[in-house]
Amino acid sequence: MSFKNVFDSGGDEAGSAKQSTEALNHGTPGAGDVSGAVRDLEAQRDPWLVRQTAHGVFDVMGFLGPLFQKFQDVSADQRQVSEDPGPVSTMASSAMNKASESLKVEIRDEDLPRIGDTRSFVLLTTGLGRSEGLAVDPSRKTAYVPDRGGQKLSAVDLATGAQHVVAGGLGDIGDVAVDGDGTAYTTDYAGSRLLAVDLSNGSSRLVAGVPAAYGVALDGTGKAYVANWNDGQLIAVDLRSGEKKTIASGLVHASGVALDRNGKAYVGQSDGTTLYEVTLADGTTRVVTGLPGANTARVALDGAGKAYVTDQSGGRLYEVCLVDGAQRVVASGLGHPFGVALDGGNAQIYVGNQQGQLWRLSQRAAQALGGIGKVVA
Repeated sequence: MSFKNVFDSGGDEAGSAKQSTEALNHGTPGAGDVSGAVRDLEAQRDPWLVRQTAHGVFDVMGFLGPLFQKFQDVSADQRQVSEDPGPVSTMASSAMNKASESLKVEIRDEDLPRIGDTRSFVLLTTGLGRSEGLAVDPSRKTAYVPDRGGQKLSAVDLATGAQHVVAGGLGDIGDVAVDGDGTAYTTDYAGSRLLAVDLSNGSSRLVAGVPAAYGVALDGTGKAYVANWNDGQLIAVDLRSGEKKTIASGLVHASGVALDRNGKAYVGQSDGTTLYEVTLADGTTRVVTGLPGANTARVALDGAGKAYVTDQSGGRLYEVCLVDGAQRVVASGLGHPFGVALDGGNAQIYVGNQQGQLWRLSQRAAQALGGIGKVVA
């Protein structure tokens, strides 16, 4: 059925109803004018009583007639539109044009997606040599970076990136930790030594002989925990006496070491995918997670149940939940990263790599969905 037939049919029905109403008004006794006295009398009656006249019905019929006429007129108009939609389309098009004239779309730079947002990372400095460790002292606003190839330790200003060598002749230096009181502790892998370095004058002294000493962390109570890479051990060293104690074994290719405040150590593998948890009191070992296709070279803790782990083979920085091992990549494009350190007070993550670069990453950006993304020098 066409629109024309629909509107014709509706209009005819409305016209027929209107004619019936008019006939009823004219052919019914009592319809028409009613004296004022009669209407006044009816108005005084109880409205809940049945009326004795049909005047109310006549009033309704008087209302229906014009209503049906209006419906008939509308049907005729609708049929005209269905037969000739041009005028309506023109009017609608004109309204749309006026609306579009006042509508302006503007895309600002900050609305555009960003990959590797430069506000999330900074290449702080370069030329630090073959770096495989890192320590940060926020109170001095300084990072300490070892150069394994050059046997030296450099200090980097965290604000400007300016650098200078603070000590040399440190052997096959793999990692560094600082005590906040002007002393750095460095490992000498080939020399199997743990050294103490006076940061004020660059002098060094032997603390203890530790086989294949690689990663190191300080507990703040006078002990250092050193990773023996060859034998897969975590060894506690008394910094005053040099006394040593093996805490845990079976940590294949033990690399980075990080300590929490609850008597736990977290140990990575420079040539392996596993992140270990070690209970310092009894040496109990638990596998936190494995990073498929990655290397858990070094570890830093955020103090809130998460670890940041560098992947030296894939150039990535991982965030790992220490409770269930859940993991995600928060930054990539970092070359061959080893050293990682946090400045929690300023929400910054520092990453060093074997290319001699030191990166500063936003911790807030790392925590956000998608993380920092790929960094670009």
